[in-house]
Amino acid sequence: MKHFYFFFFLISSFAFSQQQQFSGVIVADSIAFTQVNIVNLNKELGTVNNKNGEFVIDAEVGDEIVFSSVQYEPYQITVSTENIKTKNTIYLFPLVNELEEVKISNIDLTGDLTKDASTIETNPYFYPSSLGLPNPAPKMSVEDRRLYTASTGGIFTVIDILSGRMAMLKRMKEISEFEALIARAQSLVSRRYIVEDLEIPEDYLDDFFYYCAKQDGFEKFMKTADELEMIKFLTEKRKAYAIFKEWE
Repeated sequence: MKHFYFFFFLISSFAFSQQQQFSGVIVADSIAFTQVNIVNLNKELGTVNNKNGEFVIDAEVGDEIVFSSVQYEPYQITVSTENIKTKNTIYLFPLVNELEEVKISNIDLTGDLTKDASTIETNPYFYPSSLGLPNPAPKMSVEDRRLYTASTGGIFTVIDILSGRMAMLKRMKEISEFEALIARAQSLVSRRYIVEDLEIPEDYLDDFFYYCAKQDGFEKFMKTADELEMIKFLTEKRKAYAIFKEWE
C-alpha cells in the first residue's frame, strides 16, 4: 500500500511539473490604474494583471491568449515554444474611436472675415415660431404701458381710479393717438400747397388740421386716405374753416 501512494505521488509531481504558464508584463499608458482582461481562449481561463502590469496564466504551446480592455485596442498572441519559456512584453495602444466626418455647412470659408461675411446668405427676418418659441407681443406705446400698469396694479388700481389717475391716463392716450393722426394727415400734403393754394396762413396750419381732424369720420377716412384724397378733403373743408374763423 505504501508503494502505491509513493507511485501516485511521483505521477502527480511529474504532472504538476509539466504544467506550463505564459507570463510577462503589459506596457501601456496608465497601466497602473487599469486591469486588462487576459483570456486563454483554448482553455477558457482568465486572469488580470497586477498594478505593475505583470501577469501569469496557464497555457500550452498553440494556445491563443487575448488581452482586452475598454481603454486599449485588443491584442491576441499565439503561445509558442519560444515565448512560453520567457517573460513576454505585451504592448497595448489606446483605443481611439474615430467619428464620421460631419459637414455642418456647404460654404467654403477662407478665414478672412471680410470676404466670408460677404458670401454668406443671411435671413434678416427671424420668426421665433420657427423654433417653437412664442412670437413677441406688439410693442406698446408709452401711454399704453402706463395705462396697463395702472389697470393691473392690484390694490393700487382702486387708489388710481379714486384719484382720477386712470381717467388722466386714458385722456393722455387719446391725445397721443390724436396727435399721431394729425401728423399722418400733414405728411400727405405739402405745407406750400395749403398756404398758397388754399390760402391758409402759415401760422394757422396746425389749427386748420386740428379743425379738420375734429370732423366726423376723419379717423376712418385716414385709414385709407392718400395724397389726392387728402387734397380733395382739405379743399372741401377750407371754406367751412374760413367761416369758423370769421374770415368770410
